Amino acid sequence: MKPGIIVLTAFEGDVKITTTSSSATSPPSKGAILKQGQIIVTGQNSKALLAYENGSVMEVRASSKFVIQEFQQSPWDVSPEKLKEMKTEPSKSKTTVFLEYGDIIAGVKKLKPGSSLDVSTALGSAGIRGTDFAASASKNSNGTPNSFNVGVASGEVGVSSAGSTQTVSVPAGSSSNVSMPSSGTGQSGEVPPPTTSQLSAEAGSNILSSVTSQRSGGQAVFSQAVVAAAQNRESASDALSPAQQKTLKEAAANGDPALIEAVINLTTESPLAAAEIASAAAELAPGVAPQIASAAALASPTLAAQIASSVARVSPFSAAAIALSVAQAVPASAADIAGAVASVAPSQAPQIALAVATALPESAAAIAQSVAAAQPQQASQIAQSIIAGVAGVNTQAVGDAARTAAEQANSTNSNVSPPPPTTINTIPPIPPAPTPSATPMEVRSPR
Repeated sequence: MKPGIIVLTAFEGDVKITTTSSSATSPPSKGAILKQGQIIVTGQNSKALLAYENGSVMEVRASSKFVIQEFQQSPWDVSPEKLKEMKTEPSKSKTTVFLEYGDIIAGVKKLKPGSSLDVSTALGSAGIRGTDFAASASKNSNGTPNSFNVGVASGEVGVSSAGSTQTVSVPAGSSSNVSMPSSGTGQSGEVPPPTTSQLSAEAGSNILSSVTSQRSGGQAVFSQAVVAAAQNRESASDALSPAQQKTLKEAAANGDPALIEAVINLTTESPLAAAEIASAAAELAPGVAPQIASAAALASPTLAAQIASSVARVSPFSAAAIALSVAQAVPASAADIAGAVASVAPSQAPQIALAVATALPESAAAIAQSVAAAQPQQASQIAQSIIAGVAGVNTQAVGDAARTAAEQANSTNSNVSPPPPTTINTIPPIPPAPTPSATPMEVRSPR
């Protein structure tokens, strides 16, 4: 199996994305590819919708913190036709997510033998086989775990308390709950076992309605994004020899430092393949994508911009950090690097410009020009982000550079027929969330 593709098909309100290895947050963008190790945090009246390559969908509801711990899937023939007709999981997969607090509603296609999908919390876990369900986790005011719930609208879920090897089967139309006593633990210091009860008809209906809406509303975005990501993944892998692929996989198994060292060695041996080596490594360890990109750029500096954009394409969440890291490694190419990354991560263009200009203020005007040329419709925001965020820059030069680049780009584009309209921004509204009391949840202990 290899890292699977997860698409952010839609979001509403205050949604932040970060990683388990960094406290930096990034704004979401519809159609973005999410990775293992990323964390989704939603505010009040907010939500984020995820669609997985194996056919699963998950809605992260308001006031939640959700961690994508692992998503691996065996290669398969990804195509628009196959995605449209997908009735069951197309190939074996392994998914582990952690719900620190809040609520999710998910629909899981029937999994193949050997596949697994586990939802975990501090108090327990739920194993999914092919189910429409809701899960929730809550905390006390002091931050200690309070309860977790799971409600099953279709299929069946196995729920167990943290530290227990016993699993309680929760069939469709039922819910399960684990609640900590006021003392914090039971008499033996263990988390109490799950209790089961009937799921209300309203709660079950709300779960099924949400899953149906997620699938129909996000299909266009999911298909477009997952096909493109699969093509990028295959092209990066195909460009490497079997020996290079084996080296990266073995290094990744030994930890991030070993993987970065392998990238340096492979890039030194094959500098013309630096972009492919770096992007393949970033797929294995998205949490250290910026370090991987800069390591490859140091070994092959003439390809720094290509390396940065290739890695940002497979790890778009870290685009600004990737641009910064590579620009610091090869400062002479800072402007080209910022523009190249902005071309593959348009929603982060102002942040990319600011990050690189902050590190290299003497190149602020050139950076503004390059990023604005890549994203001319955002020229004003790009210039303002640098002017407001970087002390001592020549504001006139930065503004003029961004404006001139945008005018030149727009002049060039005016001679080209516009592309046909895309369906990415036409997702229908998501139905309102059911009340918290109506949607039980499920969970699993972190590993």
